[in-house]
Amino acid sequence: FFYFLSFFFFFLCHFIFIHFFFFFLFFFLDFQFNFFFIRTLHICFLVTFLIYGSQSYAANSADHVPERFNDSNRLDTPIGTADQDPPLEAIQSFVTAFDLVKSNYVNDIDDDQLFEYAKYGLLSQLDPYSHYLDQARYQQVLNFTDDQLAQPDFKVSFDSKLQQWQVSDLVNEGYSYQRGLRNGMVVDRINGVSVEDLDLRSIESLLVGNQGSVMNLKVQSNQRVRLFEVIRNQTVSYQVQSRQFDGILVIRIQAFQQGTAEQVKSILDTLSVQSPIKGILLDIRDNPGGLLSVAVNLADLFLEQGLIVTTKGKLFPAQQFRASPNNSPIYFPLAVLQNRFSASAAEVLSAALKEQKRAIIVGETSYGKGAIQRLFPLDKGALQLTVAYYYTPDGHLIEGKGVIPTHLLSISKDPENTLNQAITLFNQYVNPAQVTR
Repeated sequence: FFYFLSFFFFFLCHFIFIHFFFFFLFFFLDFQFNFFFIRTLHICFLVTFLIYGSQSYAANSADHVPERFNDSNRLDTPIGTADQDPPLEAIQSFVTAFDLVKSNYVNDIDDDQLFEYAKYGLLSQLDPYSHYLDQARYQQVLNFTDDQLAQPDFKVSFDSKLQQWQVSDLVNEGYSYQRGLRNGMVVDRINGVSVEDLDLRSIESLLVGNQGSVMNLKVQSNQRVRLFEVIRNQTVSYQVQSRQFDGILVIRIQAFQQGTAEQVKSILDTLSVQSPIKGILLDIRDNPGGLLSVAVNLADLFLEQGLIVTTKGKLFPAQQFRASPNNSPIYFPLAVLQNRFSASAAEVLSAALKEQKRAIIVGETSYGKGAIQRLFPLDKGALQLTVAYYYTPDGHLIEGKGVIPTHLLSISKDPENTLNQAITLFNQYVNPAQVTR
């Protein structure tokens, strides 16, 4: 209430002051000012007020901000506000650019739309996960259930005749359709990753992410390149799969969802009494992540003590997740098979088992996605900002770095071929005499 009351009085004072000021200059000082000077002064007042006003509004709204993160890790801290004065020279430069666009762009465009575009640009270069959400996208995000994985309302399929990946099975009149996406558009990149040499399994892993998260899509249509920001709004669910290869138990984990750790433990409890197990290979290839808590619980199954992961940010004290003593620890030799699309919570698991010397990691360096996001509502729409990072037990940053395998494998387009390579390598490290439980 006070924010909007101050907003009203500001514009009232602004109107009185500006017009009397210009009247005085013109009639008494014979000051020859031009339209650009007036416009610059007006916008400087507006931008300065909006900066100070938004800081005050954010500080007074801290208790009303919903928290949503990649991997659903909760960080209970207040919202930060800038502790420095607005950069006036930068504001003047922005005003100049604003006026040039307004005056010279071929089509008419109103001030509100230009400011809306500016909010998109403000976050576009920060990182792949920070976005401005307009009111429509923000409402979609608020409608989603936390702790779920999802994919967008279309699929990507390979056209064997044209030898290219295309948009397919687009939900008619769905969110992506309304944004202008159409079946048959040629897909070039997903979140900045070229799809040219990828297989379907890898492409599907790029499409999956936290429900409500934004995904970037670069397509070609009618010899034009177009960029889309689409929302993952179709819930997906995965079951943990297992099979044995001559005593090596392979457990395929496609994502970290509620119940994943329990499914893995149930598989181990059941199969360990049915047939001898020489070792366990966790297959997390193309795993996009999911719940951090599930990755921590899964690591805890195989660790009796030690640090699993640390989260840290500018405003957040370091939060550590540690393994707890296990009444029935799992002693089987362990390996993790990963590829360049193993991301986020999957990397947390891989790094913890590697750096605690519990498992060998085979495959290729993982994706390097170790960022946590939070939503900051605005008067219209919201900002989705990266606020913290994941750090491995040895203090290494996952974001942008990934987890380097202990044994590099040449990843084949045939998933079974790669799996056989990993099993052959793992067999060299398995000593049956050490297998106890």
